[in-house]
Order: sequence, then C-alpha cells, then structure tokens
Amino acid sequence: MNKPITRLYPLPSGEHTLQGLYLAQALQDLGRPGRPFVYSNYITSLDGRIAIASEDRATHQVPAAITNPRDWRLYQELAGQADLLITSGRFFRQTEIDEAQDVLPVSRHADYADIGEWRSRHGLPPQPDIAILSRSLAIPLESLGAYRDRRILVFTGSAADPRRVDQLRAKGVDVLFAGSGHGADGGEMVAKLADEGYRSLYAIAGPDVLHTLLEARVLDRLYLTITHQLLAGDAFDTLTRGKLLEPALGMQLRSLYLDTHAPNGASQWFSSFETRRD
Repeated sequence: MNKPITRLYPLPSGEHTLQGLYLAQALQDLGRPGRPFVYSNYITSLDGRIAIASEDRATHQVPAAITNPRDWRLYQELAGQADLLITSGRFFRQTEIDEAQDVLPVSRHADYADIGEWRSRHGLPPQPDIAILSRSLAIPLESLGAYRDRRILVFTGSAADPRRVDQLRAKGVDVLFAGSGHGADGGEMVAKLADEGYRSLYAIAGPDVLHTLLEARVLDRLYLTITHQLLAGDAFDTLTRGKLLEPALGMQLRSLYLDTHAPNGASQWFSSFETRRD
C-alpha cells in the first residue's frame, strides 16, 4: 500500500499515499440531525461491468479481473466511517450458498487494524449496524448468525408478506415498513434511520439498492473505482437499473486519483461524485 497515487482533481495535482485517503474525510461528521450522510461505492471495468455471470455460480459475481487489494483498502476505509451498512436480502442468500464476495466489513484482519482503532477514537462501535432492503423477505435466518453482534434492521413495504415479517421478528430482527408497496422507499427508509440516530449510511449492495436511493434523491456521494480494463460479456450488471430517473440525477466530480499500480496489467481511477444537499 506504500506505492503512491496521483491526484488529478482538484488541482493542484500531486502524489498522495493510498492508505488513509478516504479515512481522512470524516464522513460521519457530514450528517446532520434528521438527515444522515448517504454514500455508496462500486468498482467497475472500463466498459461498465460491476458483476458478471459465471458458469459455476448461480449468481452474478464481481469480476476477479478487476478486484485488487488497493481498491479493497479504500472500500474498508469507507466502511470504517459508517454507523450503518445498507445491503440487500440477496447478499444473505448468496452467503447461504457460499457465493457472497466477503463478509460485511469492517474487516478484522490485521491489515485493517488501524480502521478499527480509528472507529474507537471517534466513539464508534467496533462494527456498523446493518439495514437490509428486501421485497420478498426471503432472508435465510442462518446467514444472519455471523452478525448478531450488531443491530440488524430489515426494511420492506407495508404490503410485504405478514407471515415472513412475523418470522423475522420472532428471531429478534427489527422489521420496519418504509413505503406502501412491497419494496422499501429510499426516502422513508433514510428518514426512519435518522429517527434511530444514525448519521452515516454506507450502501454496499447492487444495482437495485442503488436505484432505490437514486430514485428517492437521498444519495449524497458516490465513490467509483474504474479499472482500465475491458471485459465484454453478455450477462452482467452495471451500476443501476430500474425505472428511468426523470429528471436525470446530476452529480459533480469531487475528486479523481490515478493509481498506476493495480490491477494487474492495467491502472485505475479512484473517483468520487456528489449531489447537492438541500
């Protein structure tokens, strides 16, 4: 991690260390009473692939070609600043069949011990709580076992299957309604999380969850690692999908760094984009 990256924007340009790049941003201080700071993060190929199909897997996976420890370090730094992680029921179904990318951060590996120490210094618990967005509530209860050291909330719509709501609540899972349909409304979810006292919300799910946040206009910042690789393929996921956003959601470039040391045989950009807060 000691190989430097180059800041391209904002000017002036210059070399910076990778470790600590995102941790120094103190995201937990950007929320305000009644309005948490909501951010998300993705890694994508140059042709826009965040996940691809594989013959030996039932679900789409992050392409092995684009994953690299330098991006993963920054992913963990973003997690380290979160009060709560936003994910999906799909992650836990993938966990049940051993197809999840990893356990939910913050990593307990020695390489990331400084992130845990950072959380402690800033008065945060060892691990962020978890919010699960789910329409079906088909969440394997066994897959939640590894996360019983933190609070787990499930957000769904008021039209959700009441039998499954009762099953989750009987196992000690908080189920909250946000919206009148089967799925959760992003705006109502963030408002309820604000009422619960959360200040920094890190969305680490796929394109459906991102669309939920974009449609509700509650995403404040998008971190995007773009690896300089072309993957092609016919079955893949990109950043988001769903109903057309009208009007389009405009974002402004906040920062751009060039990393020439990864992934293998290529380089990558670390970028971030912001929407304007009210």
